[in-house]
Amino acid sequence: MTSSNSRSWRSGGKVEIPVRCLMTPPFRGMRNHSKHQCQRLAVQKCNEYRKVTITQQTLIPLTLFPTAIKFESNNCTNVVQLIVGGEAARYGEFPHHALLGYRKEGGSKWDFDFRCGGTLISDRHVLTAAHCFKEEEPSVVRLGEYDTTYSDGQEYQVDIAGIRRHPQYKNARSYHDIALVKLANPVKFSKFIRPACLWDTEYRNTSRYVATGFGYNETLSGVLSTKMMKVQLDEFPVESCAGAFKFDHRFRGGIQDGQLCVGSIVEGRDTCQGDSGGPLQTVTSPNTCMYHIVGITSTGSACGIGQAKAIYTKVSHYIDWIEDNVWGSNIF
Repeated sequence: MTSSNSRSWRSGGKVEIPVRCLMTPPFRGMRNHSKHQCQRLAVQKCNEYRKVTITQQTLIPLTLFPTAIKFESNNCTNVVQLIVGGEAARYGEFPHHALLGYRKEGGSKWDFDFRCGGTLISDRHVLTAAHCFKEEEPSVVRLGEYDTTYSDGQEYQVDIAGIRRHPQYKNARSYHDIALVKLANPVKFSKFIRPACLWDTEYRNTSRYVATGFGYNETLSGVLSTKMMKVQLDEFPVESCAGAFKFDHRFRGGIQDGQLCVGSIVEGRDTCQGDSGGPLQTVTSPNTCMYHIVGITSTGSACGIGQAKAIYTKVSHYIDWIEDNVWGSNIF
């Protein structure tokens, strides 16, 4: 069970236990009943969502006295970790990817521009960038989308019930560029729509990630991609981005702890406008079908020019805020 407060007992006395502590029974042979393991809410939810990707199956051998064999299979599109260059994602490869829809000026109530991305992280919440609401707010979230010119019946569009930006975010700056979108109705998970996990520690055992989005394929094309695209990117020391954004008024305080410097040593590969708010992700174990979200696409310089680098909001830096607002005491 999850502790309801930060107090617990040990040898008749009181000790502090984090609010997000998952209490587990003592290990076999242990006499000290205060032994416990702690899992933060993000980890607990990740384990819960992982079950959606597993299908229980039974095999009956063709023998005289058959004994049923039970096994598990993954209910997902095979993930691809290594990408040679920017390319179209595979159908169903990123079931957590969300699109934020803005009403078109002069259009009908069904016409939307999908100018920002996001990540489904619960049945009611999408994680995205705060700057996506700088000029206007979106009206809907679309999930399960792969090709905006074609409907296969797997898409799910839902109204937005609320938006919560990080309290320290300011429109004139690019710090704390993180926000949550609350959906009007809970989402039913499927093979094509389900949440991603959140990277919850500062330690990262990889520096190579995958970014996804429906942004511009070319800097000057002015046309958003109709298919979900993916690109392999690398993390660089923040000093690598410091020079590029040195004279940018949005970064007067330099590159800070809550930000990642990400790009590619290959020219022409990065995320671009229209990818804002979308996920920067990694697969921790291919057999689980689950992605962990490491960053949120925040801002960059020129798209796809030279060895361009961009700034991503570091998810682990804001994990407490995310947990409190999605599953904790400050839920909305």
